[in-house]
Amino acid sequence: MDKPHNYEFDKLTNLKSIKEFCYSHLLDIVTGILKTENHSVKVRFIDPTKRNFEYTSLGLFFFVDDCMYIITTDKKYEAEHNPDILGFYEELEFLRNPDVFIIRVIFAGVYTGFRDDKGTRIFTGDAVSAKIVLNPSIPSTGGTNRARNSSNELNESRCEAGVNEMSGIYAIILDNHSVPLSWATKLNVIGSLFYNLTMGTTEVSIQGLCNGFAQSQSDKEGVKKLLKKSPYFPPTTWQEKVRDLLCDED
Repeated sequence: MDKPHNYEFDKLTNLKSIKEFCYSHLLDIVTGILKTENHSVKVRFIDPTKRNFEYTSLGLFFFVDDCMYIITTDKKYEAEHNPDILGFYEELEFLRNPDVFIIRVIFAGVYTGFRDDKGTRIFTGDAVSAKIVLNPSIPSTGGTNRARNSSNELNESRCEAGVNEMSGIYAIILDNHSVPLSWATKLNVIGSLFYNLTMGTTEVSIQGLCNGFAQSQSDKEGVKKLLKKSPYFPPTTWQEKVRDLLCDED
């Protein structure tokens, strides 16, 4: 088994590869051998109790089946601590500590290394408004760098679409094709695609979310309103629906 410091962290670009890493290196994670300062793999998750986005790094979470669990000493999570999960794997006994809390969350994307034009980090599962240069001679290398052509020929197109990893490359997912995020000359995060969640959700297909957004032309404006509310759990009871309507009015 490779030790974490020999692992190719740049290949951890999607949920599947990150899961495999966590399963293979569980002992290194729970004992703290895997240091967060040794890599740049950042992920986003949804706290289903607080219904908001939070962020963490590789080495501070693990998976049991299709469920993601974060490891934290933050007291704000104490009420959500799930000690029963520690019995699933022998290695997890290292986390049996009254100051350590294990919380089930929903995986909600990997940091792509790109930021939009306002400096906001872009994660897989985000929706962006983008201006694309097709086949640029100088593609973006990440951050707020932007693609351009050395000949100054623009050949640009505009789109609004979800972001996901495709064959190891972060891409903007269109209806029947995708283009690399590194081809963008303008980027603006308009929301995230986690706008139709149900309580009890354990895992979400980010590719499925991107495909759904690409095919939502008939109600694009309605969907775009939900993007801004994401992560969003649509109300199921009349009380929740009234509360939701009042919040919209505010």
